[in-house]
Amino acid sequence: MKSIINVTKATIFSLALSTTLFAEPNLPLPIQDAVKMEKLAGPAGPFVAKENFPKDYFLVTKNLPYLVGMTLYDSSSSNLELSQDQIDAILKIKKELMSEAAKKALIIKKLELELMQKVSFKHKSPKVSEFYPMVDEIAKLRAELTKIHLDCIEKVKAVLTEEQFEEMLDYGVVNMF
Repeated sequence: MKSIINVTKATIFSLALSTTLFAEPNLPLPIQDAVKMEKLAGPAGPFVAKENFPKDYFLVTKNLPYLVGMTLYDSSSSNLELSQDQIDAILKIKKELMSEAAKKALIIKKLELELMQKVSFKHKSPKVSEFYPMVDEIAKLRAELTKIHLDCIEKVKAVLTEEQFEEMLDYGVVNMF
């Protein structure tokens, strides 16, 4: 009995491994999009080692999925077996919302760099409380940008079937436990 269980476990593991090994992304990574975003964003601030634009400007920069990437560019995304209509719908969502997100992120970045200039490079600067309204504005804009991200999540989920969504979670959730 124990050997049957071990053979079954090995078979399941082998099947899972083989589907992962042979899976491919639905689309190649759009390097030109990353280059375009990098150019649009301009140089990072002097206290930033590496900027991930526009993601670094969301209010919630971690812990929310990036479903466009997971459905189109993840190395296992072909497991979803998306139709061409679904791929086209997700690309349309990406195009629409990325433009909106980039514009909002640029405004946030400019405000943050302005704040940094006013606070960081002079030993004697105005009282920090004078900058609180600017911080509040940045927080409001970051919340708006995160809402764009949430809209993207909702729209991409609407394109997927329940089975496709579950499959995506199977390969997309990292370090969940």
